[in-house]
Amino acid sequence: MVLVHARALLSSTTSEGVTTYVPADYHDPEKILAEAAETLDFDQPIAVMFMGVLGYEPDLDVVRSIVARVMDATASGSHLVLWDGTDTSLAVVSGAERLAQSGGVPYILRSPAQLASCFDGLTLVEPGLVPIPLWRPNDPDAQAIDAYGAVARKP
Repeated sequence: MVLVHARALLSSTTSEGVTTYVPADYHDPEKILAEAAETLDFDQPIAVMFMGVLGYEPDLDVVRSIVARVMDATASGSHLVLWDGTDTSLAVVSGAERLAQSGGVPYILRSPAQLASCFDGLTLVEPGLVPIPLWRPNDPDAQAIDAYGAVARKP
């Protein structure tokens, strides 16, 4: 369904720029990088975003490898934006276990420290790795949730 929407909505060229998509799985970073290079100039800073998807990979070393491979291909000044579900409450951990037991695709909740390791070699932007509603909130009453995220800059 995502590809159907991408094909319909995400392919245009205007004087402001280009919109496109890469139909690939993040487990194939080489394909993503090769196809993205048809549109993006990897000699200039770019943003790489992993938004709530890396929990589908059970092996943290594989996750770190994917993130590192993509960021290694970017220029200095590029940014990584990453958030994912965390194991910071019993209710969410229990919910993830029930989802997997019911036949749903398992989603691996990680600790904030494990997610922080995805930013190795990068400089975190303030306020660092925090529950995503608390990353520069507009709402003074924003509440923490069991998903942490951060933005980091490649030196």
